[in-house]
Amino acid sequence: MRCPSCGHTGMINKVVEERLSYGGKSMTLHEMNGQFCSHCGEGIWDEESYRRYAEAQEGLVRAVKGEPGADIRRIRKKLKVTQAELALAFGIGKVAFSRYERGETRPSAPLVKLLKLIDRHPDLLDEMQNM
Repeated sequence: MRCPSCGHTGMINKVVEERLSYGGKSMTLHEMNGQFCSHCGEGIWDEESYRRYAEAQEGLVRAVKGEPGADIRRIRKKLKVTQAELALAFGIGKVAFSRYERGETRPSAPLVKLLKLIDRHPDLLDEMQNM
């Protein structure tokens, strides 16, 4: 197998520790298996190690950023509006906020930022609804 980064043919099987960091938090994954280039060090995880890496990365991001669904529910209840009313104000489908709050769909970053802004300045929701 050729290295996907430098094209060298010296890929070797290795078991390594991988350190993940995000937003000031970090963690170490032990016994990560993959093939690594003897020339540049680039690696390709095996299927199980890749699954573990992806899950750990997602968990680390959630730990730093929090659960957007819980934030959305808290803000909506504070504003005393239904999911359908909030969806109408944002111009999106009426079940979107239900899916966001249940964690079925991940809201876009701009939508979450706008909701956090509305949380700080509730009068912005009235302004949005009148647009």
